[in-house]
Amino acid sequence: MAATVYFGLISLADSLSQPYLIQDDARLHVVWLERFSNPNLFPNDLIANYLESIAPIGYKSFYWAMNQLGAEPLVIAKFLPLFLGLIASVYGFGTALQLFPVPISAFLSTLILNQSWWLNDDLISATSRSFLYPIFLAFLYYLLKRSLVPCLLAIALQALFYPQMALLQIAILTVRLWRWHKGQLRWVGDRQTWILWSLSLVIALFALWPFAQQAAEFGPIVTAAQAKLMPEYGVDGRAQFFIPNLFTFWFVGDSGIRLPLHPPVIWAGAFLPLLLRYPSALVRQVSSQIKLLVQVLIASVGLFGLAHVVFLKLHFPGRYMEYSLRIVMALAAGITLVLLAETGLRWLVQMRRSRTALNLWQRGCLGLVAILAIASLVVPAVPSIFLSTHLQVKGRVPEIYEFLAQQPKDTLIASLAEEASNLPAFAKRSILVAREFAFPYHLGYYSQIRQRAIDLVQAHYSPELQDVQRFIAKYGVDFFLIEQDAFTPAYLMPGPRWQRWLHQYQPVASEAIARLQQGQTPALAQFMDQCSVLQTKQFTVLTAACLMGVQPG
Repeated sequence: MAATVYFGLISLADSLSQPYLIQDDARLHVVWLERFSNPNLFPNDLIANYLESIAPIGYKSFYWAMNQLGAEPLVIAKFLPLFLGLIASVYGFGTALQLFPVPISAFLSTLILNQSWWLNDDLISATSRSFLYPIFLAFLYYLLKRSLVPCLLAIALQALFYPQMALLQIAILTVRLWRWHKGQLRWVGDRQTWILWSLSLVIALFALWPFAQQAAEFGPIVTAAQAKLMPEYGVDGRAQFFIPNLFTFWFVGDSGIRLPLHPPVIWAGAFLPLLLRYPSALVRQVSSQIKLLVQVLIASVGLFGLAHVVFLKLHFPGRYMEYSLRIVMALAAGITLVLLAETGLRWLVQMRRSRTALNLWQRGCLGLVAILAIASLVVPAVPSIFLSTHLQVKGRVPEIYEFLAQQPKDTLIASLAEEASNLPAFAKRSILVAREFAFPYHLGYYSQIRQRAIDLVQAHYSPELQDVQRFIAKYGVDFFLIEQDAFTPAYLMPGPRWQRWLHQYQPVASEAIARLQQGQTPALAQFMDQCSVLQTKQFTVLTAACLMGVQPG
């Protein structure tokens, strides 16, 4: 609990430290929830409507309920991680204690769990995946306690907040229907196990059915055959998946297992099976229910493989390994560290009883162990280290946010700049298109986003003012946000990821580069001074009304 409070309060203070600061995923999945506070925000907004359609029902309902109590979604999002972390820590400690009834081990497991949460960007995002940790750990806790109703409730909640993990919980219960006996797989004869599995299946189907019907207006989901032909799923794409490097494909990113790297001490859990082979008084205290960790991994691997087979029907495969593997390894690591510490202390006692002095090598090893132990506690707790993993996005142009926020709520901004992704969060105004919102999962949505991007690139670099005016009329654009170097060939060439995003829209990107290299001046560039309403060191805001009022020459 103390670790959660420490990490949570520092993270909260950081998120409140400046007015234009938002977590990376929150700017995608929380900002549109501001419509609960002000229904006039983002009217007829394709992006906001799509994000609303794919958001889990429980997640939306939670923010709606909190808003009814007077709390704005973006404010809730800053405080929520601390409270979710506290709940997850309580259930994490309880689960660890049932697996190995040694309080110091449960404390270490909970500490490592906290380090893994706060050294990543899941919990801090306050999005639907932030809820998976407390709910999943509650599921494990009540499963070990054989508490039927709370366990079913945890499954229902997971289905409402993070459906993919609900599928995993059902898979875990399915694995528990089998047992290994005398070299053979056999059905378990325990009646309660079958009752729990049957009821959980019914509850999950009812809870997941509405989610399965969401985003129907933006369907269908892209198939594997289609995705292989789309640059969006390639190495430089918005949704990297089909990566030639086999190691990266299977172990990194959405297609892979996504092995936990933070904190490094979590890998101590990998040695638990080895230590359990050498019985001692302490090892015998490890509960027979430790097999639950293996069952979680079996279920995770099974769904990981199935998600690869059905491609995107169950979302990305990595979702079924990343979070469960992190939890399993943290729980196992706490047990491993205590068993190793007990072995080391027993050895030291024997050395002392035999009055044998430690040699230089032995002292060096003890010193190294002490240093590593201290580093495992101290380094992850350094604010500059764990805060850097939270992917907080800092607004760079407050004057532009303030100007746009003063415009009517139905204002629409068109921009090729990376900054466009921040405008809904910081200015509360709609954008035509931006890289961060170009999700290529549902073709009904992405085909519109792709067409918008193509039309914007064409209008942005066309030397004909009439092309710009037709674009404005088609989409109802009110302002253009233009970066100072936007009219150079390098702006559209492969470089930083947002430039690679622009380059994938062919052939219009290459045609625009060719025109710039030939010295043709885009129409927008010709009216930068005449139609500018705001200019900063890096950006210029042009008003569409001015551009529409110009008579083509």
